Amino acid sequence: MPFVRIEIQAGKTGQYRRALLHGVRRALVEALGVPDERIMQRIAEYEPSDLDVPETKSDRLTLIEISMLPRDGAVKRDLYERIVHSLALSPGVSADDVMIVVNEPHRECFGICGEVPEEPGPHSA
Repeated sequence: MPFVRIEIQAGKTGQYRRALLHGVRRALVEALGVPDERIMQRIAEYEPSDLDVPETKSDRLTLIEISMLPRDGAVKRDLYERIVHSLALSPGVSADDVMIVVNEPHRECFGICGEVPEEPGPHSA
């Protein structure tokens, strides 16, 4: 049931965007143990003039915001490592260009199909 927002600079190909989505999805399934069909992702693209980022970052800077039920710190570290590794393989985003933020609101802050979600999977806190 993680909700993911991936923010990138506009102008990337559809293949590039699909690789981002696929890589993050795979990392979520592997690290969190959630079913593939419970993951919702979206990409937001910004014109370079609409971004104010450090000059040390490339045009492949990828900001990933994940909202999910609370997980143990070790599970989150594993998730971060899996995301970075996956995006390095395809579409070739350097670890220096990946920034991840996790939001963990209370269970009652989620409404999925009009209901509060069940307990998180086996890899949770």
